[in-house]
Amino acid sequence: MAKTNITSAKYVAKKLLGKTQTRPSLTEAQEAYPSNVSVPGAGVFAETLPREPGTTYYTPFSASVDAPMTVERVYFDCVAIGDGRYDGDASVADGGDEAQTTGDHSYYLKLPSNYQTISSNPNRGNGNFVNDQRLYLSRGGLQLVPPFTTDAGLPGAIGNNRYYIELYTGDPTNPANKISSTDAIDWQFDYYSGVVFIQDYDASKIPVTASAYLYTGKYLDEKLTDLSSSAGPKIVVKDEGSNITTNAKSFNFVGAAVVASESGTDVTVTLSSAVYSRRSVTSTLTSSVNDLILGVSASAALDIRLPAASGYSSGANFIIKDEAGNANDFNITIRTAGSDKIDGMGSIALESPFAAVNIYSNGSDKFFVY
Repeated sequence: MAKTNITSAKYVAKKLLGKTQTRPSLTEAQEAYPSNVSVPGAGVFAETLPREPGTTYYTPFSASVDAPMTVERVYFDCVAIGDGRYDGDASVADGGDEAQTTGDHSYYLKLPSNYQTISSNPNRGNGNFVNDQRLYLSRGGLQLVPPFTTDAGLPGAIGNNRYYIELYTGDPTNPANKISSTDAIDWQFDYYSGVVFIQDYDASKIPVTASAYLYTGKYLDEKLTDLSSSAGPKIVVKDEGSNITTNAKSFNFVGAAVVASESGTDVTVTLSSAVYSRRSVTSTLTSSVNDLILGVSASAALDIRLPAASGYSSGANFIIKDEAGNANDFNITIRTAGSDKIDGMGSIALESPFAAVNIYSNGSDKFFVY
């Protein structure tokens, strides 16, 4: 004898509610042993789907401008499955409720024979995205996007749910060939396996072509691989051509002069113009801790008086340059404040044409030439 309908129905219902059936007469609350549906990472969508994708065929669409392309509208071929050929009303077990003859009740979907030529999917020709690929053979690697993945079309929500599959008896561009979702053949579709089931066979309603959205994004296992430190994308960081690291995980931008901003997947690093700021000097002055380049054009000898070394952060530096090229005639003397020293001296001088000096502070009481 076959399994009874009540045993099978309760088994399925309890499993979906997270329980294992041990006795049909027990409710799911009374069943003690847990259960669940096992789903491999290779079959779990891991990237965002468009809420209401475009309608152009063989063109990938994304959820937003900067997001990856995750769906593609495709025409699939419907191929009859041999085990699905029977007379649906000849036996109560086969469930038919319309008068009918023997015919094909189930069909698998496959990519068209010229898919790699007509598709704009960047993955075409790789993995499961090849000509004539049957969806069920991919075991979840090639799936159609089911309607429940969007709120479009729900009560109170705007837009239309475009993820419902459409079946056609012939040329899909001819509306007369479309098989309505409420047609008397009472058909159902499995978006995971890509299999159409028809309860009541009708020789005039044989599906030849199906229109649906194919998932083209990354699956969970691929996404986790990308994120792992061992197998994920590696970033090489170099300093003047020499490698600092070949596997960078993060960048830290330090200093008030560096500003990093983010927009989508792009990061912009801006170096403040203050890093390059230049102050023109034509006569004696007291410089500021904010002066980074002091360009001197003297018509007489002059002094540049530095602020206290303690006013600078440790390592802060600046440049003094004879831009006029006449420091041999008009010496440029650089003097410290109080007891501060520059290389152990209270002052130094630029005395040759176009001379320059780079100076940094220890942040306390000394300056050094470098």
